[in-house]
Amino acid sequence: MSDKNIFGGGNANSLYTPMSEIEQEVLSRLAENGDLRVIIVGWGYVDKPRITIGDLRLSLAFRLTFDRPEVPVPLYYLDLELRTRSDVLLFKERQPTTYGGVPVQAGAGVFFDLAWDIAIKAIDPALVKTLMPSAMGLTSRFQDKDTGALTLTGNLRLTAAERKALEVLRKGEAAAKADTARRLRKHGGS
Repeated sequence: MSDKNIFGGGNANSLYTPMSEIEQEVLSRLAENGDLRVIIVGWGYVDKPRITIGDLRLSLAFRLTFDRPEVPVPLYYLDLELRTRSDVLLFKERQPTTYGGVPVQAGAGVFFDLAWDIAIKAIDPALVKTLMPSAMGLTSRFQDKDTGALTLTGNLRLTAAERKALEVLRKGEAAAKADTARRLRKHGGS
């Protein structure tokens, strides 16, 4: 039995598509240099969050301590941005902050220990080459070798069964994303 999944991911028991080694190296360098910052739009920022890098996910753990308002208010979502210290936007996402449909309460002195997990399908090749100028050739598994564009299969050589599994995987990812968007819309967080 292989120790990799059908797409080369390090967890043989899970179906996902890993980042390329170059993409993982870019994230490792940013983390090692303390160059990652989480912006909590409207609330503040966290320099140097605790970072775990996998072959699919980037996990950022941090404490968010509110300094306002005096009287707690319901908070339905947070707008999060991952930026370099030189202010290059790497990723942004709106995350719901409800539990059982009830919003958390934010106010002066309240804190939350949060973990922001980002599943990375691909990092823009232009960004990879900006952050790692020595990178040559294709930088993502999903970069088409002929056009350079990011596509469903990129430069992977897949059997018909693997391609079908990838299509099902991407449909599931899209459904999960749509569910999160639906929950956010429900509370005015489009």
